[in-house]
Amino acid sequence: MPDQAAALVYFREGKQHYSERRYAEAAQAFDRSLAAAWSINAAYNKALSLDRASDLVAALQAYRDYLEHAETQDQHRVTALERSEQLRQRLGEVLLQVDSPEAIREIRINGDAVDKDAFPRLTLPGPLDVEFVGEAPGQRKHVRADVRAGGTVTIVFPGFVRPEVRPPPAVKPPAGPLVPEESRRLKGLRAGFWTTTSLALAGGVTVAILGSRVLVARDRAHAGCDGLCEEGEKQGLYRTFFALQDATNVAIAVSAAVGVAALALGIALGRERARRPVATRAGLRWLGSTVELTF
Repeated sequence: MPDQAAALVYFREGKQHYSERRYAEAAQAFDRSLAAAWSINAAYNKALSLDRASDLVAALQAYRDYLEHAETQDQHRVTALERSEQLRQRLGEVLLQVDSPEAIREIRINGDAVDKDAFPRLTLPGPLDVEFVGEAPGQRKHVRADVRAGGTVTIVFPGFVRPEVRPPPAVKPPAGPLVPEESRRLKGLRAGFWTTTSLALAGGVTVAILGSRVLVARDRAHAGCDGLCEEGEKQGLYRTFFALQDATNVAIAVSAAVGVAALALGIALGRERARRPVATRAGLRWLGSTVELTF
């Protein structure tokens, strides 16, 4: 029940503090008077005391509380309206928009706990760090904003960050015997050996063919034309013989060089296999005038 006597005592106490310029104590006394028995005069004097104490946020809230109950003809109404507009231009207002059904256990603005129903909320201009705390352990969400004088900022709560879902670890195959992998050197030596070997074999075939043609050309040049040659024709036979003979010599030299290279690569390949054995199979097959290599 309202206690008018106590309200009057606190009201007179507030007036005394105000006249002595103790505005914060005056505002507290008027607040106690309102708690004992609400009155329009105590509401206005509380707003005025807070305003003089430079508690701008509380003063604007007190002015609004007074204006909500004041009659149109109240003597302080015009002054309260003007002062409310002036304070609003010096303060910012924060709105709250919740876009998630998740439960919010606590809201903190710059470290101070704030009730969810306290929005719209007046605040001094400057940066805001709004922290949302959920019911589950570890549920925290920070939203940062900047409030300007005379402006309004809406803080949107999208929900707490979902816990990271990690894929199950890959199942490793059972350990088995390690199969050694071929090194690049071994692969290169093997490819080079079989390439030079095939070239050497092809060179041997070429030497054999050219050699047979050289023999034929030599016999024809020695035998002559049996008296049927025209002038200069026998010299042509010798030129053919010598040209084939030179080509055969060149083929022999090239085949020998390739054979030596194949031999060197074969020795290096054998040493590399001895150092790191790798199972390798190769085959050589004649197909008419060509050679087929299989690995």
